[in-house]
This record gives sequence, structure tokens and C-alpha cells, in this order.
Amino acid sequence: MGFLSFNEKYYTEALKRLEDRTLGKGELYEVKQLLKLLDDLLDEGYTLLNRTLEEKYGAVSRLRAILRAHDEAPFPIQKRILSSVEYGNTEMDIESVCGRLSERMQSETAPEDNPFLADLIGYCQWISQQPDTAYVFLLRDAFLPYLYFRGGGKGGLYPWVINRDFLWQTAGEGIDDLLRLPVYEALESGVSSYGDFSAFCRPRIRKVLSEHPVLEKNLRELLDGIQAEKILVIESGYCGTVPLTLAALDDRVDFRLYATAPFLYEIYREKIFCRRYEQIRSFETLYAQDALMKFSSFRNERFYVKTSADNGIWEKAAGEVVALQGGKYNV
Repeated sequence: MGFLSFNEKYYTEALKRLEDRTLGKGELYEVKQLLKLLDDLLDEGYTLLNRTLEEKYGAVSRLRAILRAHDEAPFPIQKRILSSVEYGNTEMDIESVCGRLSERMQSETAPEDNPFLADLIGYCQWISQQPDTAYVFLLRDAFLPYLYFRGGGKGGLYPWVINRDFLWQTAGEGIDDLLRLPVYEALESGVSSYGDFSAFCRPRIRKVLSEHPVLEKNLRELLDGIQAEKILVIESGYCGTVPLTLAALDDRVDFRLYATAPFLYEIYREKIFCRRYEQIRSFETLYAQDALMKFSSFRNERFYVKTSADNGIWEKAAGEVVALQGGKYNV
């Protein structure tokens, strides 16, 4: 059981349903999302699934052939900015990054003209503020939602840079795959509700963490430092690996995602803003989230980042914040 076996079954069953017949608009949209999942993984450097599906089943070629037969094109691949960014050597905490952004915005920064920002505002408004709840924003991908809430004067906000770089530095390369594996095992086991899904994943995630005590200690200390009755974790989405990991350690944790993979739509249906998986890249490739900073280190329960050396990226990021906050300059 696992990532490859689940996806092999998922894609071959989808092809049986979708091939060799005339498809409606909704079914063609499904084909495009199936391809987008594979294209995004390939663009991130994960080649094994694409290669396996194509070599064993010709799945990628067959999905593209379905679209051609209906005069449709796949969703475009939105390249990440991160690969071409140079970063300075000085470490900064998140408050310092916010301060520098605020200084940039005081110089009449023009709002960035990106139509996706309207959707991001909708996501932030959908999350809403709840009583006795702390909000954990997983950076880099949720930096702009953090600034949206921060700019509104909200308290109880925690910007945590828990991403693959943090996990690898703390527990070794591949730890993210180990934490994600229970998601695919749960899906293969046939769970159909979030309650069953969570009950399946929780002990397996805890076992992985028990084998990586430094990571477990760091995460527990971060969670123990929050005194609220409830904790809501905010991120862009996909499998929800980090929110699930935090939830495995603390019963107070719930989460909200912008979107998720199609195979998780029903399980996460009350936790996702939309079912437009293809838009996750638009979320993740905003300048403030993809290029402005990268994880550097974690010590004394604080996250440190290195920031872009490109003033143009700072200008673009500041413009996104101005657009997000409707022209307000209070980062």
C-alpha cells in the first residue's frame, strides 16, 4: 500500500470511465485535473509516478489523447519563481520580514494586478475569525493570509515556517514522504469520512514522529506554547500533511485548505474553500509566498528565513499585500 499503488489504481480506474466515449464538460474538467496533478509533480521534480503510469499503462498519453479528441488542452503549467531567486545571507524572523515589507509599502506601492488575489481574499474571508481560537499559518504558502489577518488587527496569529525544508533539516530527507504515506494508505483502505480518515492516519503519523524525536519535540513545544482552546491551521492545500501531523499531536487542531487533490475532495469537503485543484499553483506562486523568503533555521522555538536579494521581488510582494488589504498599509 502507498503512493504508487494508490495512484496506479486511481488513474487506471479513471481511464476506464473516461476513455472511448464522448465526454461532457464536467468529465473533461476531471481529465484536466488528473493531468494537472501529474504535471505539477513532474515540475516539482517528482518523476516516478509519471514514469510508472506512462511505462505500465500509457496513462499520461491516453489522458492527453482524450483532451485532443475533444479539442481541449491541458491546464498550463505555472512555473515556480523560486528556482531563479537569489537569497541574502542574513537570517530574519517573520516580524522583521513584515517590518521591511511595511517600509516598502509606505512608498506608495501600487497594488499588484493579479486576478487570483481576489480569490485569495475570498479564501481569507471564508476562514473567518472564531472565538477562543488560535490561527497557525503555514509559511511560505500562507504568508499573505497571515498578513491579511494581521492587517485587520487580529490577535492569536502564529506564522510557522513548517515546510519540506524545515522537516528535512530537523528529521532528514524524505520525512515528508513518511508523514504523507498514511494518507494514501487510508485512501487505499477505503475510508470515506474525515473521522475514519483521521482515526486511520493519527496513530501512523505518531509512530513516524516517535522515530524522529527532535521533530516531535519541536512540534509539541510549539503547540504547547498556544493557550487557546482551539487551533486552526491555514495552508494552501494538497494532501494536508503538516496539518494532519499537528492534529495527530494535539486534539485542539483543525485546519482549512484552499483546495486539495481530487481524490480528497469528499474527505476534506468541509475543510476546503474550493475544488479547483488546478489553482493551487496560483496560490503558491504569488511573489510573497514563492520568492520573498525561504526557510533558514529553527531555534529556541523561533523560525528564521533568508530573504530575496532582488528589490523587484520585494516590490511585487508589497504590491500583493496592498492589493490584498485594499490599499491599507498596516502589515
